Amino acid sequence: MTAIQTTVGKTETDLEARANAALQAAMPWLDVSTIKHQLTFSIQLGHSPIKIDGRASSKRRGRLDILIEKGSQRLAILELKKPGQPLDMDDVAQGLSYARVLHPRPPIVVVSNGTDTQCYNTHTGDLLNGGLPGEADLTGLMAAALKIADSDLRDAIATLMGPSSHVWMTAVRAATRQTLDELTGDWNDPYTPFTTGYHLPRKATCVALDALRGPRRVIAIEGAPLIGKSHVVRAVALSAETAEDMAVLFVEASGTAAIGIADEVARLLGDAIGWRISADEARHWLRQLAKSDGPTLVIAIDALGLEHDAIRRELETLSAQKMGTRLKFVIEADTSVIDRLWFGESRRKDTPFARRGVRIEIDELDDEEFDRARHVLGACGVNFMNGAEKADEFRQPWVLHAMAADVIDDPMMQQGMSAVLPPMLSLDLIHRARKRFIREPLTEQAATFARAALDDHARDDRPADVRLRSLHTFMVRKQTMRDHASSADITDMERSGLIRTVLDEKNRGVFTGRIPELIASELSLHIAAELADRMGDHEQDRNAADWLVGITARLPFGDVIGAASLSDLLKLQTDTPGLSLPFMNQLLDLSPSIRPLKPGTRSVIWVPSVGRLDMLVRPDGVTVVKQPGHAGSVELDPGEGGVTYANLDAWLILSHLASQPITVLNLEHGQIVGLMEPAILGLVGTSPIPLRRAPNNLERSGLHTHDGPNGASLTCRDDGIVEPVTFSILRFLDRQHDNAEDWLQEACDERAAPLLNRISHALYQLAGMNPDHPKAKWARAWLSDSVNPALKEALSTSKD
Repeated sequence: MTAIQTTVGKTETDLEARANAALQAAMPWLDVSTIKHQLTFSIQLGHSPIKIDGRASSKRRGRLDILIEKGSQRLAILELKKPGQPLDMDDVAQGLSYARVLHPRPPIVVVSNGTDTQCYNTHTGDLLNGGLPGEADLTGLMAAALKIADSDLRDAIATLMGPSSHVWMTAVRAATRQTLDELTGDWNDPYTPFTTGYHLPRKATCVALDALRGPRRVIAIEGAPLIGKSHVVRAVALSAETAEDMAVLFVEASGTAAIGIADEVARLLGDAIGWRISADEARHWLRQLAKSDGPTLVIAIDALGLEHDAIRRELETLSAQKMGTRLKFVIEADTSVIDRLWFGESRRKDTPFARRGVRIEIDELDDEEFDRARHVLGACGVNFMNGAEKADEFRQPWVLHAMAADVIDDPMMQQGMSAVLPPMLSLDLIHRARKRFIREPLTEQAATFARAALDDHARDDRPADVRLRSLHTFMVRKQTMRDHASSADITDMERSGLIRTVLDEKNRGVFTGRIPELIASELSLHIAAELADRMGDHEQDRNAADWLVGITARLPFGDVIGAASLSDLLKLQTDTPGLSLPFMNQLLDLSPSIRPLKPGTRSVIWVPSVGRLDMLVRPDGVTVVKQPGHAGSVELDPGEGGVTYANLDAWLILSHLASQPITVLNLEHGQIVGLMEPAILGLVGTSPIPLRRAPNNLERSGLHTHDGPNGASLTCRDDGIVEPVTFSILRFLDRQHDNAEDWLQEACDERAAPLLNRISHALYQLAGMNPDHPKAKWARAWLSDSVNPALKEALSTSKD
């Protein structure tokens, strides 16, 4: 253990005078002009250098910690108290502790208030009556100081880690940094929850820090899976690094902490200070800190799960009021876990946690947080097309990370180039997942989860809340998973971080998928294989199309998965690649429609940030929306809630599919008859209603629209590209602009306002991406000379 000089410049004259007077009282023979006073110095505990700041300790405890040196020799630790303050054994213990962990060790400890001065032997801890009368006495003590026993060193460390010392805060922070470093990897590391250089500021961090300074002893950070809860806990820990009133110990529940909080505290601190600590010693230390009047220790438990019974039991004991106010907890868990913690298994009665704690919900990124996220990614060279702010999926931090992960490591990025990503989820998500996860155990586990998910979605006995939540999160009931994986396989999935357990409304366990892009990739492969088995003659192909739409409509971002499965199907058909006309025609026939909600209609809605909502249309046409278990309801006039969009899914799949070249097969002749994406875009682009999945938050992600012919709603250019079909038109024009002029001219001649409006948005984006490129000039010419005039005429004709 070493000490490092960190004082810069001369110490203050008055402090030097007081220090010199105390030293001369202890060692009358000492020439004080030859010594140095180090008001700041560093000790080394384990791998953790800990800075001792004498001035800071003087403000907190009324005494200065000073290291006295003469040349290269360490003479003493001086505990200098304010004049008039009595000396006590805490002062002595503090000084002896510093002296015993330094190497080489100062042989004596001097404690003084200016009037009374005491001198102690570092080796024995004995009081030296009369101080050191001669320099020879010092030489003997120096030799003895080198022989301090392990037991004395343990006592020294225990004192330094005690409530009256600030050293414990540095050790706790060092342990937290070490844990966070272990949990941080590069952009393409699937096994670490944090990424170097990627942290999205969340408002909940400030809310949590404020709550920690309030009276509640348990702060719950809750929300849906993958919403960014762990990042908030990490931010709380890092934000408190410079705080004087608290230090945060970050604990990973899914690691060795599963055996108990005290055991994990002992392990983490033992590693930090380089000394073995038992769980009983850790509990004693926690009790001491909790009842002190010093800074607060906050234990942040990340990823608490239903399986962590030992942690929950110990958490209840350690957070009890009798423990004291200087020990608090931050726990991160999915909402169903916090519900169990707060209300027990019955969910009918408050538990002690409900009385001791406060819940902070982490929702999707709001507008301000999303702007900050774009700024963070922009600093990494990653930008988004206009329209990204309207994409619900991009309000989930994991989606932004997944989209950026592939391009961050691109060689072009290393040369200072930047990347512009699509304004919404696209097939790129699947392509990047397959580049990132190549033949590793995690991929096999995801394949098993995907098979179980498809099986579970096909069963009719799924509870309503699970069906609704499965629209937003990959979920598989436990009993279904056991049909596809052994207990050992399920345990491996949990350890790898692929799955975690949550609860349904009846407290039954449900597995959620934790790496959605990989699960989506595996789902598309399994759906493609199922399609290949189902397809055959014309009738079978039409039925296969219906099955595809039905299964993907119930999956998170099922439109992307459905399109990816069709791409995978083409790869499976090595002999006669292509999609049959009956199959494609069936998808095209499933066109979107607007349906009125009839009186008496009942439905159930799931909103991720709210939960379940029940909806009823009364006989007078008013739609009543109510949350079960809550008083009050919301009533929507017939004009506000009287219609619903139907049959969007097939055309959404085609919208994504048409972002790439598609060959079409004639079954009778077994021949490829051409490319179909221009025809798909030409038809799907005529949809009179916006083509995108229903957003979770209409106020945030809702669109500005213009009235078009025959009741059509046309998206506003100011919102950017907000529909997959418009993005696919952009890609088609970018890829085929030399061969797309006939298609463009046909669209202008037909005067279909919805299609022309979408083409106009795509050309506008293409013209602005690289303004000096010939492709941009071509886009501007078509926009001003043909498309916009045709759109204007189509709109004016409809008004007539």
